Amino acid sequence: MPAFFMSALVPVAGIWHNGGRFEVKEPALKPLFTLFWQICRFRSGPEDVPYAPALLGLMLVLVLTLGLSSIPLLSAYDDPAKAVPAAQQVIALLFSVSSWMVILYGLLRFMNHTARYVQTMTAALGTDLIFGIPQVVLYWLLLSSPAQSTVAMLAQSILLGVYIWDMLVKGAIYSRALDIGRLQGNLLSLALSFGLFMLSSLLFLPPPPAP
Repeated sequence: MPAFFMSALVPVAGIWHNGGRFEVKEPALKPLFTLFWQICRFRSGPEDVPYAPALLGLMLVLVLTLGLSSIPLLSAYDDPAKAVPAAQQVIALLFSVSSWMVILYGLLRFMNHTARYVQTMTAALGTDLIFGIPQVVLYWLLLSSPAQSTVAMLAQSILLGVYIWDMLVKGAIYSRALDIGRLQGNLLSLALSFGLFMLSSLLFLPPPPAP
């Protein structure tokens, strides 16, 4: 994980940017990693993220950098007969992330909470980065190990656990941002994850070869 991401300090005042109004709690100073880790532990929410478009841009760049750098790492273990060109994987990644951002903005606009977008998207991307790093490592272990080995089975089990945790955290973020129930937030999280994956696969990834 980049050192500046772990050590950079940002003012966190519990500010929820909504319709031009700010509700300020007790000011504090937290490292970015601590802030997003607290969200992953369900101890904070997007309302605790500072309203900082520059921070949103930084999180977007880091998430895309992680995704793009993982493509050649994981593609090295693909079956040559079924390998997907790197260019198509890049396009699918960019489509998924941009669609996610647009859909979330649309949902917030529909609920009359567009002013919450920067904080909500920053929280979502920040937690995505925290979960994304172990997911890449686990995928690498899974692909580089024999199929029935203990390492592969352990990596697959942990990977499933991390994915479920990620979905629950995203559900909590959506729940707070959209003022909906926790169950609705979790269902929205799963719908966005599966929906964007399926759509990007249908649009940009080739169909399996005919037998």
